[in-house]
Amino acid sequence: MKIEGDEFRGRQIALADAVAGAGFDGALVVSRGGSTLDRYGNVLYLTGHYQHYSYLPESPPTFSGRAHSAFAIAGDGRNVLCVAVPEVDDPAVFADTISHSDRWVETVRDALQGLGLDTGRVLLIGADVLPTEHWLALQELLPGVDWRFDDEPLETLRRIKSPAEQAMIRRSAAINREAVTAFFAAAVPGATEADGVAAAAQVIARHGAGLYYAAVSSGPKSWAYMSAPLPGWSTRRIERGDLVRLDLAASFGGYLSDFGRTVVAGGEPTPDQAWLVQAMHDGLDAAIGAVRPGGTVAEIVAAGDAALADAGVAMGGQAEQPGQIAASYPVHWGHCLGLGWERPWMIAPGDALIEPGMYLAIERALSLEGVGTVAAEQNLLVHVTGFELLTEGPEGRWS
Repeated sequence: MKIEGDEFRGRQIALADAVAGAGFDGALVVSRGGSTLDRYGNVLYLTGHYQHYSYLPESPPTFSGRAHSAFAIAGDGRNVLCVAVPEVDDPAVFADTISHSDRWVETVRDALQGLGLDTGRVLLIGADVLPTEHWLALQELLPGVDWRFDDEPLETLRRIKSPAEQAMIRRSAAINREAVTAFFAAAVPGATEADGVAAAAQVIARHGAGLYYAAVSSGPKSWAYMSAPLPGWSTRRIERGDLVRLDLAASFGGYLSDFGRTVVAGGEPTPDQAWLVQAMHDGLDAAIGAVRPGGTVAEIVAAGDAALADAGVAMGGQAEQPGQIAASYPVHWGHCLGLGWERPWMIAPGDALIEPGMYLAIERALSLEGVGTVAAEQNLLVHVTGFELLTEGPEGRWS
């Protein structure tokens, strides 16, 4: 299962057309890999290349530009992939030319010069992951370039998933569903949070996917997103009646599945725990029910907010009176997904349109003083006729 070369080339041509149509001579697209995973998507989307070495401080000629890659493309589609490490899986990477030298910024300079982009207007995409040191060097090496920052042309292309991408996404979600089930089968009273993560990680690795992160909290620390920020879970033993929260992300071929659940260890919730979990599920069900092609983010937000308001939830992040459920940080209903987290975010006013081919994550967290915090998330693909829920549990939507 993979993205074929013709699709990569089509993406490159579409970006070149968008850049030229916006009045630019070309674009420089920057990504960072190196197992951080956070911002690898732009170059991977355009070429199939993932820079696997981790970041190191600039130390040429031994280490230069580590973790980074750049894709230079002219308005007519000619392009160069600039890599920091010469190890490139050539059959799986698609670019007119692949270039490497001992100094990565000079590789980028030479690529832009070769494309005739050493003068004129050049769009910089992914500027947030370009180290300041490299940015200053690029300006010095290319004084004739009129740089502009804007990720929107490539974000627009990435937002709608092709049939091949949707197949990758379904596989990612299927692996993560199995991993989440394995986590909760292992994270039982007497076991540790780490036991659950180990079970989930084994599933993910066995299927050729990557563990993007596991955020776990339980019992007295269920209010926190993670019991321990490093590594994201603890070795605390779970007790019967604990709230156990999991937000698990797996990456298959770079495509993320990002969802989670909250359960009561031992399966016997108190009335307050049951009330809190039900309010969360009702809100999420309402938000998911509002997803439709041609609809807007605002409709999703309004539907979810209305369901929480009907349950008496304080929407400002803090309870207004004792015994009231409150919406927890972050106060949003989710985001788009793909080769990372993508816009639009599910927040008000939210006038962005929901279109067929979009990949959404709908999520929410609620808190009740003296009880804890619960959170859950679902992933879905939008189709012409509605949506496809990808992360339903083995015994129902929220199992």
